[in-house]
Amino acid sequence: MSHPNRHRFPKIEIRWPGLVIWLTAWVLLWLCDGVLNLGNLALLLVLASAMAGTWLSATASVVLSALSVLGFNWWFVPPRFTFHVHLHQDLLLLVTMLGVSVMVSYLMARLRSAAEQESQHAQAAQQLRALSEQFREGLDLSAQGRLLQSVLQTRVHDTVSVLLLREPDAPSTRPAASHLTGHPDAQDTQGLWACVKQFAAIGPGTGRYENQATLFLPLRGPSCAWGAVALHGVSWLALTALTRHTVQQMCDVLGLELERAHTLQQAQHAKEEAQSQSLRNTLLTSISHDYRTPLANLMGAASVIHDQGARLSPEQITNLAHTVMLEAQHLNRMTTNTLQLARLDAAALQVHKDWESLQEVVGAVLSKTRMRYPLRQIDVVLPAGLPLIFCDAMLLVQLLDNLVENAIKYSPDDSFIQLHAQGQGDTIELRVIDHGPGIPDVWKSKVFQAFERMHPEAAQADASDETQLRRGVGVGLAVCQAIAKVHGAKIWIEDTRPHGATVCVAWPVDVQPDMNSPSSEV
Repeated sequence: MSHPNRHRFPKIEIRWPGLVIWLTAWVLLWLCDGVLNLGNLALLLVLASAMAGTWLSATASVVLSALSVLGFNWWFVPPRFTFHVHLHQDLLLLVTMLGVSVMVSYLMARLRSAAEQESQHAQAAQQLRALSEQFREGLDLSAQGRLLQSVLQTRVHDTVSVLLLREPDAPSTRPAASHLTGHPDAQDTQGLWACVKQFAAIGPGTGRYENQATLFLPLRGPSCAWGAVALHGVSWLALTALTRHTVQQMCDVLGLELERAHTLQQAQHAKEEAQSQSLRNTLLTSISHDYRTPLANLMGAASVIHDQGARLSPEQITNLAHTVMLEAQHLNRMTTNTLQLARLDAAALQVHKDWESLQEVVGAVLSKTRMRYPLRQIDVVLPAGLPLIFCDAMLLVQLLDNLVENAIKYSPDDSFIQLHAQGQGDTIELRVIDHGPGIPDVWKSKVFQAFERMHPEAAQADASDETQLRRGVGVGLAVCQAIAKVHGAKIWIEDTRPHGATVCVAWPVDVQPDMNSPSSEV
């Protein structure tokens, strides 16, 4: 921030053009004496008075104009070398010249002063805009305090202390709720807090606490003060009107910025709370809706076994027990996915990684899948020599298990599922391919959002046999995306030709470990 006084020239630089104009006018008067009449000579002085007033102050212009009229009377008006005037027209000429010269000099000086003030106001406005932009650059509270302190010290040429509040109406008994820049003594610190509470300037020249040696200015927001500044050893009346106005506006710029940032933070918190509430409501709605069918089937099968066990054949009991097992597995899957999604969305999640073999992970997934779907055909292609991957094995198993489960649910029973892996530079690309109805382009990104499903009719308790296996909360692919995200992997969906869907996962491959050294964990 530049100080406006730096744009002012020293007095000698301001005044010398005016003095040169007056000297030039007098040289021309002597040269034109006897060539031009008194009226034309007088016009030279009037012209010089108007031109010199552009550089000279109002007082200097008026004084020089008056002296020039007296000199003109002494040297050029008959009788010369006296102040006597014989002719009435010469007296009128002198009076008119004096009046015009003084008036023109005064008006020109006032115009120059007004132009200088306007220039200073424009410079101050530009400084305030620049200061506001600097405050909005995401600076923390301490950096904002140091910036305002530096700008004000340049402006008033004295020591400045700045008190900033982190929240409105923060009490002085809570140091963590405020930030102090500078080293004010105990009395000045009390003055800063008093200025915040009174929401007005206090100190010498303000009409409040005139006995104070320090001037205190509030950082005013629309509704309250967000801090205060202490101008040590500065009187309010000792500052020029422009400086007083600019200094207070600089303080208010920071006050407005602090309130704006606080309002945005409150709005963000409100938005996050609304999203969290919406997520909870959606989760409760989905759970209450989608858990109803498996619970009803569990209760029905258990009730039949309990009430009619003696009359049932071993085959009927086995079928009912199988129903109980399938529905329990379905409930367990929905619960695990929902809880895992909540865990992966946590801000401070620590994923425990280790070097794992993809063949072992896929083997664990296939073992679980064949227990649930012993009749489904799964084609697995794992090239030899695939590198180890650095991951949380349990999360990777859950990711592949969810993808295979979805592929089975959304494809005909007589079709086969493909699980292929291949190296692609610094990644391993996993592809789970099905030959079902496929996924439209508009849904290829939406299906990775929690509680989004292409077939909402499958959530009904009385869903048809065709869609009965598609029941779920709609978080399976959302969990897969969350797992991929915490591992730095990418997941997307492509079409399978001629029909079906392919879910692709590009898993990063890190520098392979030394097989002789113990595995590392993070």
